[in-house]
Amino acid sequence: MKILFICLFPIEANNSAMMRNLALVNGLISNSCQVDFVTIPPSKNVQAVNKSDNFEGINIVRLKGNDLYNAVTSVKGNKNSVLKNLTISVLRKVYHKFSIFHYTLKIAKHIDIGILNSQEYDLVISSSDPKTAHITAINLIKQGLKYKKWIQYWGDPMAMDITNHSIYPNFYLRNIEKSLLKDADHIIYVSPCTYEAQKKAFPDLAKKMTFVPIPFREGKIYPEVKKDRFLIGYFGAYMKISRNIEPLYNTCDSLNQDVELIIMGETDCSFETKENISIFPRGDASEYEAKSDLLVCVLNKSGTQIPGKIYHYAATNKPILIILDGENKETIREYLEPYNRYVFCNNNEDEINWAIKEIKEQTVQYEPCEAFDSKIIARRILKL
Repeated sequence: MKILFICLFPIEANNSAMMRNLALVNGLISNSCQVDFVTIPPSKNVQAVNKSDNFEGINIVRLKGNDLYNAVTSVKGNKNSVLKNLTISVLRKVYHKFSIFHYTLKIAKHIDIGILNSQEYDLVISSSDPKTAHITAINLIKQGLKYKKWIQYWGDPMAMDITNHSIYPNFYLRNIEKSLLKDADHIIYVSPCTYEAQKKAFPDLAKKMTFVPIPFREGKIYPEVKKDRFLIGYFGAYMKISRNIEPLYNTCDSLNQDVELIIMGETDCSFETKENISIFPRGDASEYEAKSDLLVCVLNKSGTQIPGKIYHYAATNKPILIILDGENKETIREYLEPYNRYVFCNNNEDEINWAIKEIKEQTVQYEPCEAFDSKIIARRILKL
């Protein structure tokens, strides 16, 4: 089967969305599919940590980047331009207030079908974020792209996205969202809560919608590493608007002699480094993941989404602690519990303390969760 996969974010990027995309593409290739992957070049501020051998078997179709965006972000990375950096940060906030779509909107609108390796595919998959991937597919179809089936693969929804900072009212965003959704043959959501909410929001499109879990690319069996203290790893963004990791931080601080905590991810929070707590900016966490005795995921404070790390960590033989939060926490627990792969607790210091001590004392031998294997997930999608 010949597949066109569209995502207007650099394939080299180290983020949850691209991990999901690459896992799915890996599963498609494992099911004997040929994949053309439409992407954009990485800008200087994108942490390109995925090595080229991770893209084996993928035919990469590289669009031209946004020169203005690249110029702006390169200035922002200049440590000698403090005033310029501050100005650009303000401008970015203003941009996100008044702009509905990602900076790649211009690229999506001006795509030329001639850049593709073919103008006919068995399956087109447009994957967001960014949501401009779906606009790209729409414009290619208008230019004569032939396909048997078009699947929209959604991470975050549009109107219900808790990270959305735009000034536009919800009904306006919902109308735009519907215009993106209406012509797809199938619409996939990666959270069961989002799937149920979107069916209610767009009842006339509900029959097109389905839920499919996020796949992991391959299983990881880590050898046991002996250390003086039990090492806990939290890897991923923890912006104030979406995630509260303060109870985890405080708990590990109080367990000073017994545990060590590593926090790595993009944030607007200010936590102090402690004798047993190390804090790093966003980066490649693979080395720390391999050393960790426990991997932690914290649910969002609100909304319907499930952090992708929950699925990616299921590829390992490490214990996984899910710290429950938000109005959908019990629904998410009920969904994940049958996999027998996770330990759960609520987002307060007493329960986190209890959970850490329970996990330290347990003798359970964990294995990668087969249900989330990329080959199996891709097969489900191909059957739609």
